[in-house]
Amino acid sequence: MTVIDLGADWAVEPAQPTLPRRGSTVRAAAAVCGVLLACTMTAAAPAPEPRLTELARWAEPQALLLATAGADTLLVHTPAGVTAYDAADGRRRWSLPGSTDWVHDVGDVLVLGFSRLENTSAQPQFAYADAVAVDRSTGRVRWRAEAYLEQVAGMLVSFSGNPERPVAQVHDPATFALRWRVAAARSFVVDRWGSAVWELAADGGLVERELATGAVRRSARVRLPGGTRVAVLASRDAIGIVGYRFDAGGIEEHAEVLWYDRADLAATGAENRWAWEADCGAGTSCAYPYDNGPPYLVDSATGAPIRPLEGSSHVGSPAGLLLFDDGGEPGTEIRARLEPAGHRARTDVAGWRVLSMTGQVARILGHEDGDPFATHVAELTADGLRPLGREPHGLVQCASVPRAMACTTKAGEVVIWRIGEERP
Repeated sequence: MTVIDLGADWAVEPAQPTLPRRGSTVRAAAAVCGVLLACTMTAAAPAPEPRLTELARWAEPQALLLATAGADTLLVHTPAGVTAYDAADGRRRWSLPGSTDWVHDVGDVLVLGFSRLENTSAQPQFAYADAVAVDRSTGRVRWRAEAYLEQVAGMLVSFSGNPERPVAQVHDPATFALRWRVAAARSFVVDRWGSAVWELAADGGLVERELATGAVRRSARVRLPGGTRVAVLASRDAIGIVGYRFDAGGIEEHAEVLWYDRADLAATGAENRWAWEADCGAGTSCAYPYDNGPPYLVDSATGAPIRPLEGSSHVGSPAGLLLFDDGGEPGTEIRARLEPAGHRARTDVAGWRVLSMTGQVARILGHEDGDPFATHVAELTADGLRPLGREPHGLVQCASVPRAMACTTKAGEVVIWRIGEERP
């Protein structure tokens, strides 16, 4: 194993000794002795202990994507297949051939969606994949299916048919056994906030069902909006029903949306109704509305809006929301971060790039330096940047688990490192 040196860049420069003034020989001698003692103590001080220990390095010029599964597995995707590596020692665990479109990590099971030939049908359809479920540690295949799958609250939900009127079924991720299916031709929505499915029953009543079993939790009759058809929506605190109609040009558009409080299904307002929320670190979420309004940074606990979000890509961190130069995409240089408390702009991460993210939360940053060239690597924590080490090549992307990370380099390599504990 190779230990990556943190380099002199992370060391604190010793203070320059002050020359003694002219005076008595005793004072001069004492000053010189003090300087020598200070220099000796500085020289004896231990250098910062490196936190990155190289576990594996190999040439992989076709690496497309790095990912993680659980807290113990690193995945390397190439056009030819996907390979899993043990995060503890960097050893290869298993490999499967084929190009992957998506990965669902469900407990001990890893479900991979392998690409199929592009559908040439003119009708709207779901993007089916050859789904293969394997044991995360051994790679043993548990089941296969041709399906479009979404992971919700520990379950797998398959969708088929017309996307506007889909057929939905809930499956056990370990075996793909059918748990239950949503009644055909009914409007429904999978509720990620409540681990439920909401549907409009045949008699027009609104029904909430347990996602895992399909058992009815409650039902109520509510007023429906006007329109040629209706659909159900789910948000953090409310359930909505939207009506659609055709305009003069034959284009379908929203006619009206009615919202009902999740707690008692009483009519409620339309403010701050998010279609999707993603963890953005530091107790915040990036929330995306159903309407054409701007996305917002919100309090994860209460849903209260904090501030509107700019641009189309948003990256959070344990140290606050990251802002990029020229509103650029992640991968461009960071301009600043917003403090979690007070949301003031701080520039201590300016010039760094995001190398790894979990969802929309950045963890590993890189900063390139010349003479000699190196990429400095740091972990972004709630307390700010924490140095990890440096790599003599440019780094393209990384994936990290709590105690390990894998990166691709501009030299066409993949490197796996163990991340050591930070010493106080």
